[in-house]
Amino acid sequence: MKNLNLSVASSRIGIDVAEVSEIARMARTADPGIISNDDMQSLLGQSALVLDGLRTRPRYFDGRFLTGVDFSRDQDYVRQRQSDLARASGTGVVTGLRVSLGGASGGQTLVIQPGHGITPSGDLVMVTSARAVPLLDLASSRQLDVTFGLSELPSVPIGRRTGLFVLALRPVEFTANPIAAYPTRIDGPRQIQDGDIIEATSIDLIPYPEAGSVSLDDSRRAVARRLFLGAAHGLPQDALPLAMIALDKGTVRWIDVDLVRRETGTDTPLQVNMGARPRALSEAFVLQHRQHLADVLADRARAGLAPAFSAAQYFAALPAAGQMPAAAILPDNLGFRQMWFPPSVDVDVSFVPADEIAALVEESLALPPIDLLADPADLDATGVVVLAPVARSMLQRFESALAALSQPARSDPSQGLRRVPSQLLAQLVSRQIRLPQMRPAAPPALAANAQAQQQTQLWQTSWAEALAAIAPDASGVPLLWYVRRRAVAYDSQMIGLAVEAGDGDEALMLSVDARLQTLGLTAKLKDLVSRATPFAVARIYALLGLPRIAASTVLTASVVHDLAIAAPPADPAAPNPPPRLILPRPGVQLPPLQPKSAHLLEGDVIDITNRYDAPDAGDGLIALFAAQASDPLDNNAQLWIGGTGLAPDLDQAALHLAGDALTQFAASVRTLARKADDASAAALKTLIADAPGG
Repeated sequence: MKNLNLSVASSRIGIDVAEVSEIARMARTADPGIISNDDMQSLLGQSALVLDGLRTRPRYFDGRFLTGVDFSRDQDYVRQRQSDLARASGTGVVTGLRVSLGGASGGQTLVIQPGHGITPSGDLVMVTSARAVPLLDLASSRQLDVTFGLSELPSVPIGRRTGLFVLALRPVEFTANPIAAYPTRIDGPRQIQDGDIIEATSIDLIPYPEAGSVSLDDSRRAVARRLFLGAAHGLPQDALPLAMIALDKGTVRWIDVDLVRRETGTDTPLQVNMGARPRALSEAFVLQHRQHLADVLADRARAGLAPAFSAAQYFAALPAAGQMPAAAILPDNLGFRQMWFPPSVDVDVSFVPADEIAALVEESLALPPIDLLADPADLDATGVVVLAPVARSMLQRFESALAALSQPARSDPSQGLRRVPSQLLAQLVSRQIRLPQMRPAAPPALAANAQAQQQTQLWQTSWAEALAAIAPDASGVPLLWYVRRRAVAYDSQMIGLAVEAGDGDEALMLSVDARLQTLGLTAKLKDLVSRATPFAVARIYALLGLPRIAASTVLTASVVHDLAIAAPPADPAAPNPPPRLILPRPGVQLPPLQPKSAHLLEGDVIDITNRYDAPDAGDGLIALFAAQASDPLDNNAQLWIGGTGLAPDLDQAALHLAGDALTQFAASVRTLARKADDASAAALKTLIADAPGG
């Protein structure tokens, strides 16, 4: 009689399987605990019993001849059961295993903190103590690559590798401690065999499939969107990812831990059935975006760039809750405008108690992320609230002074809505804002406008006070939290001044073309458009259509000059232009001359826009020309000033002058502008630098 035992515990039912004749002889035909062979085969054929080849273990009994294979099967069974139980609690990092970059006399090192985790296949990996692994010592992984099937031959040494790599822990085992083995037959010789199987953890650098980007920073942007919005393609299933590392000829360019690191934990059946995102994935996206933003701000600070920029310049997707630079919310005469989110997104700014930020972020983790590359129609129903954390005492004071604790933030007019190129070429997108015409208003309208202006000033004062209380990050930039708002019905109260709507996108394009034709800059604009991407073209027209730019011949010529410098050469084989002769506005620097692409990119236009986004832009030039009213400059002289690239600096310098100093400064500028030669350009640069506001 054979016994089929399907358990390792007494709670699992044991089934006896025997021949029909044997069952009859034992008089157990009515016993439910015994089944005939024929019935068992029928049950297996109809899938009433489900077998798993990994759930078979040796059955021991007295008199059985045992071999080493039997005990190995027993160990494999136990290990498989342990892996199944480990996966039930979720795969990922259990504790520790943080990765950082260190340095030593021998070169860069990767520091891994002690901890343990579970691989997707259910194996336990651990690091018992902090390990500082020299990057060059990982060259031994070339042999492991061959062993693990990552490559047929050892590849390029790690000291010369470039690309993305996943730092992972892989479970391995090897035999050791040889002992004497007795012969298995009478005339057999004695042998020496390893007596132990030792389990270990291998630290590997696994190549990650390239995202087709031109640089490692662009690859980081694309990979983040792929992993957090799509599937985890390219991540190993037999190893535990700890961090993604970008190598540039063997040198670590950046380390992004949360891009591939996932904490253990399982989701509830309700979340799974409702199609919710895994909790660990949402949390990792928030942490990864936080670190990525810190790296971007540090890079911009080193380059002298302002912290006010669009998220689309460096990110392809945003988590449902995350951080953003406070400088991306800009006050203006109408209240606030934001340049962080796409114009399709409805953005509100709000004061909240600092101790409630964590709860608001927690509520937003279940919402989907914001895909910045999605069609604007998909973002039309997306709402975001930018949170300014304040103490409760300050919040109570704001609540008594303000009509509401939330206020809408308009999109920056220099941002163009993202559309497919065919639509963008047909109708360039921009949001044109016109100042209300100066005409007599009825007393009630004047009172309403005065009250709205007072509320706007109170809001901006309160906002500045709240930002001053926020501790800046490592790069010295205060950060705000934003949370995605659920798309449910809600009431909103609009606060601000009524403005006249623009005439539309085509009207703006025609207006800019007509303005540049009057100034003789049409040929230069056509050349820029021919070398720019469709999205960059949209931003070019949006920038040139700004009221403060369109109203000034000098600023219009200056924008065209800066765009021409930022654009790549018309002939890719032509050498780069000589260094620019301009002084950037304090805290702002133009992008480098060496183009990353064969076209003028949207990010390049945004960086140039930052040179002209000061609230008082153009006021200094107005004062300068007012001082020259008795002998004004003609269009050619003004175009020459704009063509020097010094217009923003001249504007700021004149803004700090008054009286006789301004009159004398204006006379010097007039003399140089009428000469309009290279020596005059150098002299103008010196004149600006020597001015109090230069």
